[in-house]
Amino acid sequence: MKKLTKLLIIPVIAFSLVGCGKVPVLENGQEAVATTNKGSISAEDLYEKLKTTYGNNVLIDLIDKLILNEKYEETEDEKEYIKEQIKQIKSAATSNGMTFETYINYYGFKNEEAVEEYLVLNYRRDLAVKDYIKSTIKEKEINKYYEENIYGDIRVKHILIEPETLTGMTSEEIEQAKAKALKTAKEVINKLKNGKKFDTLAKEYSDDKSNNENGGDLGWFNTGEMEESFEKAAFALKKGSYTTTPVETKYGYHIIYKTDEKEKPKLEDVKAEILNKLVEEKLTKDSTLYYKALENIRKEADLKIEDSFLKDAYNDYMKQLKSSK
Repeated sequence: MKKLTKLLIIPVIAFSLVGCGKVPVLENGQEAVATTNKGSISAEDLYEKLKTTYGNNVLIDLIDKLILNEKYEETEDEKEYIKEQIKQIKSAATSNGMTFETYINYYGFKNEEAVEEYLVLNYRRDLAVKDYIKSTIKEKEINKYYEENIYGDIRVKHILIEPETLTGMTSEEIEQAKAKALKTAKEVINKLKNGKKFDTLAKEYSDDKSNNENGGDLGWFNTGEMEESFEKAAFALKKGSYTTTPVETKYGYHIIYKTDEKEKPKLEDVKAEILNKLVEEKLTKDSTLYYKALENIRKEADLKIEDSFLKDAYNDYMKQLKSSK
């Protein structure tokens, strides 16, 4: 619910205006948009008032829509994304005891079409940002990531020794339980060194009941599927070797035995995956990169804001976004 609320609040000003009508194009500054027996309101009067209140938000959305609708076409992925988002918003409306129409109206959207228009814009913004960042990534970055982070699948067995902790234990009692589990794990390693079979010890000692009967076999996996400490230790092992010190995770202490490994995939087969991961790393590392990328995308489209007030408002807004941490 919170995520959807945040999603809808941000664009409310921009799209409430766009959904109600077009921003006037002033061929005649005195053209009346409303009249009374006390006088008239011209398109110029309306434009000057609106631009100082909502103009910057509306203008940015209109600019991005113009650029991105030319750059991207509707895809099945986009349609599925919109469909899922609308489904979640309808669910949020129901959980708040509101109709979908009342819910979106509350956040400034005229109808479902206006919501979809907003979702499409932001979906394409995300695509454009990622594509732009990809275009800035050098081959040496890709090669470095490939050498340091890409592995073939591996297969391991493990023996898990869980600390015997109970709800209500003091911190001292928990530490004692962990120390006891660590001691047991070290004893298991010593038995391995003395020639005991891994499968036999897994059946006898492992607290992972889902696989201890088959020697602790975890099957094939790659990076991103296990806890970091477990993965780091497992991938560092040579085939046919086991960890000589217990590996700690949130589950307890593991003894890991690498039974098999596959060849590392070719760079060309994983290049797209690497680019996606590098993009995510860069966006995580620099919270302002998203806005910097959008600004550069607009520059590449030769954006020129002719109205001096809106130009200054846009520049100030982007400066604020790029300096926020």
